[in-house]
Amino acid sequence: MSELSDAFGGGEHGRQLVPGSLRGFRTWRRLGRRARVPSSMLPLSAVTRRHVVWPKTLHAECTDPDIALHAHVRAREPEPHRSPAAWCQCGIYAWYAPDDTAVLDAGIFGVFGVVQASGLILMGDRGFRAERAEIVAVVTRNRRVAAACAEQGIAVYRRRRELLRDYPPEDLSALLDDDAADSESGDAAPPSAPRSPRGFGLALCLAVWARAALVALVAIVLPIAVAIVTAVMAELALIVIVGMRLRR
Repeated sequence: MSELSDAFGGGEHGRQLVPGSLRGFRTWRRLGRRARVPSSMLPLSAVTRRHVVWPKTLHAECTDPDIALHAHVRAREPEPHRSPAAWCQCGIYAWYAPDDTAVLDAGIFGVFGVVQASGLILMGDRGFRAERAEIVAVVTRNRRVAAACAEQGIAVYRRRRELLRDYPPEDLSALLDDDAADSESGDAAPPSAPRSPRGFGLALCLAVWARAALVALVAIVLPIAVAIVTAVMAELALIVIVGMRLRR
């Protein structure tokens, strides 16, 4: 198990069985224009499994991730089993809180959305792993993604806050209280995933320093006119990055 998969329902939490479905938030990678999208599928793939192209409703299978969730742990158990399994990293991942989705960053071409999970669901401290997940709404300004989602009855929003107004996080305190009681009794809580604001702050700092280094290098090597154009483009790129974050 990894810390991330443990926070998504790994181990033995001992939570009761509750019938129903569960709302969660996640991101996808947007497939490029040249990528072939099978019939009835969406131009969206999983973040850690790029070979998994999503339909409106995805059924979990245990497959190897493209990006290992932990460097020292085998990603997939060899014997066949129902997904998700507590002792494996498989299952469809989603977060309880929308801001946590940035931890598994899908990049500048990522698509944010909300899913409704059902079937077997393993609940962790910060998110869950599910047997089935249906995409109910996404945020995108890409025409191809928007048209494909709308055709399959998925709500499409242009702004993140508008989606969250209609699909706010669910109150899961009644289902997660057992862990709080275990923590008070001295049992260690599962490791939690890092907070997304810190990750964005680090990325912003790196972008600022990279911009400064690029401008300094260009000013030394290239003519002044080229240096000015490069500085302006670097400034605009930084403004776009900050603006995209603020629009959320």
